[in-house]
Amino acid sequence: MRAQEMDREVTHTRRTAKGSRAMKKPAAHSAGHWNTPAYQILSQHGLLDHSYRLESSEEIDAVPANASRGANLALNLFCCPFKCFFSTFEVNAGKLQLVSDGRGGFDFYGQGVHRIVDPFYSTGKSVTYQKGVIRHGDLTLAVVDQGQIGYAVDQGQPVLLPPGLHQWRSPTMLFEKAFDLNNNVIRMGPLTLVTVDSGYSAVTEDNGEQKILEGGKTYLLTHRNWKFQKYIPQKIQSSTLKRIEATSADNVLMAVDATVIWRITDVVTAALNSAETIHKDGSDVGAGSDLGSLTKLTNDVLKQAEASLAAFIGAVEYSSTFNVAAAVANPPSGTPIVEGVVPSPVAPPPAKLASPLFDLVRLQTCVDHANAVTATYGVTITSINVVAAVPADKTLMVSLAQGAVAAAEAQKFETVAAGKAAAAKIEAKGAAEAEVLRTLLRVCN
Repeated sequence: MRAQEMDREVTHTRRTAKGSRAMKKPAAHSAGHWNTPAYQILSQHGLLDHSYRLESSEEIDAVPANASRGANLALNLFCCPFKCFFSTFEVNAGKLQLVSDGRGGFDFYGQGVHRIVDPFYSTGKSVTYQKGVIRHGDLTLAVVDQGQIGYAVDQGQPVLLPPGLHQWRSPTMLFEKAFDLNNNVIRMGPLTLVTVDSGYSAVTEDNGEQKILEGGKTYLLTHRNWKFQKYIPQKIQSSTLKRIEATSADNVLMAVDATVIWRITDVVTAALNSAETIHKDGSDVGAGSDLGSLTKLTNDVLKQAEASLAAFIGAVEYSSTFNVAAAVANPPSGTPIVEGVVPSPVAPPPAKLASPLFDLVRLQTCVDHANAVTATYGVTITSINVVAAVPADKTLMVSLAQGAVAAAEAQKFETVAAGKAAAAKIEAKGAAEAEVLRTLLRVCN
């Protein structure tokens, strides 16, 4: 009995010493081992806790081997009737044995052969510690993979663990989970780690104050009321303007299809004047709604583009486009068509004959008109391109088309007649000159 009491005292003393050592070790590791922006920003705020990190598995706080296989065999053979007073077991390399002393204490037993002479001790399962978390009473062993951050809570306070092997003995410190730093937004209790890619900006709210985070960096939102709201893309957007109907200068109702090229150039203005960051009931706007998918902002841009395009069409005479088409489709009247004679190539019509609906110079005034408004919510429209423009009334379109065809045919007949007349003049002139030559030859003879 005296030997059993001495074993219990030695075990209690060893566990107490190990507990005080594992609770807090000097911070022997520098954050320079992890140079990614996420680790750096956490280190700059002093949030990476290295005090529980072990250099190797040899530093694991575990009860070492205290017996041999031969001694345990002899004890099991000769003291078999008293088996309930002791226990023997072996722990393989890479594993720990979970043991409780029956008095509220917990221990890890390390590699080797063990013997416990105490009827109140109970031996649990053998577990591997190369990956994951082992929690045994107030004793915890956790492995945090490279590229992750371990998140634990101690009396309501967050504890962030860098990659590596960590161990602590505490009844209040609980390991929650490991967060993958590959994610752009990582919410770790009251802390939020935000990575903003190049070409984007992030909208955050710090106690109601809007703060914009630029792209290409990693940021730490340091308290619960500093909330991430949305990402705003600053890339070029291409939107299709739904078919609109607008009246031209000659009172022709036009159906127009167009595209709009635009981008957000002033993120602060866009987020402040056009982005929904909170619902009317006070709840936060989710990452997949409104600004997250640019729905509201896109609608605002397209509405203004539609209004500017309608104003542009109102200054255009649609019927003149058929005159332009006829002039382009036929050569100028000054170039006669002679039967049997191939006409020389005709130079392209001058730029002034282009349809005003597709005149880039005049369309630029439409873009400027739209930008005067979209600038108030941080958007710049690069171009508005008319894809198709036809009369909404199909009967009118057929009539105008027939008129254009008739005009083209009349111009063609006029050109052909002018060519025939020119040919007749040339033929008559040639015949007259031939007659003069014959007369001269007769006189000379």
